[in-house]
Amino acid sequence: MSRIAEFLKQNKQTTVLTLVILVLTGIPAFNTYLALGDPWQKIPPTFTDETFYHARVQTIINGHPTQGNPYFLEHADGPPLVIFAGTWINAIPQLSGLSLNASLTFNFVLWSLLFAASLYWLFSTLRVNSWIAVIGTIFVYVQSYSHIWRPVNLQPVYPFYFLFYIALLRLIREQSKKNVILLAVATGASFYLLAYLWQIAVITLGLLFLYACFTKKWSLGKATLLASFIGGFLGLPVPLYALWLSHSSPYFWESVGRLGLVNTHLPMAEIVYSGGWIILLLALLAILYWKSRNLREDKEFINLSLFITISGLGLWIMQGSNLFTGKLLETGEHIKTLLQPWLIFSTLCIGTLLWTRRWRLSNQLIIISSVILGVLILVSANFASHRFYSFIPARDGHDPWITAQLYAQPFDWLQEREINPVVVWSEPINDITTYLPIITKHFVLYAWAGMMELLSDDEVQERYLVSQYFNNPTLEQLKDPDNMRVYLGRHDMPHAAKTEERKIKICRIIFFWDSNKDCGTPQTPAEYLGDAFFVDLENKFQNDIKPNIKAYLKKYHFSYILKDKILNPSYHPEVLGAKRVYADDRFELWQL
Repeated sequence: MSRIAEFLKQNKQTTVLTLVILVLTGIPAFNTYLALGDPWQKIPPTFTDETFYHARVQTIINGHPTQGNPYFLEHADGPPLVIFAGTWINAIPQLSGLSLNASLTFNFVLWSLLFAASLYWLFSTLRVNSWIAVIGTIFVYVQSYSHIWRPVNLQPVYPFYFLFYIALLRLIREQSKKNVILLAVATGASFYLLAYLWQIAVITLGLLFLYACFTKKWSLGKATLLASFIGGFLGLPVPLYALWLSHSSPYFWESVGRLGLVNTHLPMAEIVYSGGWIILLLALLAILYWKSRNLREDKEFINLSLFITISGLGLWIMQGSNLFTGKLLETGEHIKTLLQPWLIFSTLCIGTLLWTRRWRLSNQLIIISSVILGVLILVSANFASHRFYSFIPARDGHDPWITAQLYAQPFDWLQEREINPVVVWSEPINDITTYLPIITKHFVLYAWAGMMELLSDDEVQERYLVSQYFNNPTLEQLKDPDNMRVYLGRHDMPHAAKTEERKIKICRIIFFWDSNKDCGTPQTPAEYLGDAFFVDLENKFQNDIKPNIKAYLKKYHFSYILKDKILNPSYHPEVLGAKRVYADDRFELWQL
């Protein structure tokens, strides 16, 4: 015991940090217990949109290693639209024998600890006081909580994101072989984890190289170039794969469009709403540099300022990169999730450094710095409240969780009855349709998330119309925004129309003095698509799909209809000659 006590005494900060993080990781389980009690069925509750990522992991568990499409049987073994190494990483616990719920818990706890460890290491590299590092790490963890909870996407990304900045700062301070290798590995890993991350890394390293050349710091320039070359070589398969897929698949650009791609050089307003805080922080550094001779001669301040400037500009340039590329893929929104942690650790490290040098600063600089840093902390706290809100334990508002537990019985029946994967037809907007590929090895006729993989727009719309056979959709129903979201990708809902709206707003700002200038009128997504688009959909349903429904069901290898007796009273599978093979108080399964 004495050895343990001595260890804890010598590592008080890391011990406290570890315990706090472990307590915080228990919030989803505690919330689940409050809502569902103990024991509860095997259907995991959802706090965000994580089911999309659960399904991607399950497709690997179910024997489809290419991670093609977790929802549509015909595409299950196809190539992935986007490479996410996190999918395979998250699958490891289940492949090792753990259950789905145990794996979700294990991954959340593991990556939470790795998040805290890597960020604490970054704070230490920034030479922040250890207790402030603990507080800062917890602050960033709470702010990023919803993303750490979601598997595949940012959960395994954050530790490597922080590792890249650790390596970057170390290289700025010392251009050793060890630091070059560390930066190269962090850069190479970024390619496999998140497309936005490796692009940030490339831009950041490019800025550092240009700085080194401009200031004639050849050692730094050589080390940066070498790390970039090695890291780029390690990550080269990812952009080469994207290049190959864009030329080999006729549906690549359609599929990326459904993810939200818009061809425009007009950046999103996020470069101001969130990116503006980067500029404010860099403006403070500029003021400190020009107004304080003492800080200009302080090597630590110079290195820290260089690191924050290079990394901050890397984020901001990436956030508005479509200004140069003409390709906007929700860039501003996605970079915001990486910008927010940067804002906290940058603010705290500047604040810590200025506190230790406060006697070298004028009262005016102290006031300016305190105000700006205080504002940035408040902004970060506001970000944190939004990310953490849905996880606050409560007894009310969890009816969907309770309903979801009823899915277990029909899912178990399907699993036991059908050895090989089958296709199930259920209402796309119902949660049970989303859960089916997660809990079972089976596929669905149509689900919204299925369109986010590699397939044609025509097939997406056709699958949706087939799934609406019992609903007999009208033109007005097809134009309803709630229905449009189910069968249209994010290019059409809402980014194409929003991009035109931004152009109109900018035009009105520029020509505010000219009341006769016609900048146009903002349109809804339905108006932007035009009536002809929806008329064609209705005609296809009424004149093709409806009279030939059995041929379309055969085309998509349909086997079962899953009916929710409460939500889908219009479903009458018997008119298709289907036979009811399962029923409980809420659900029925019909086999054709």
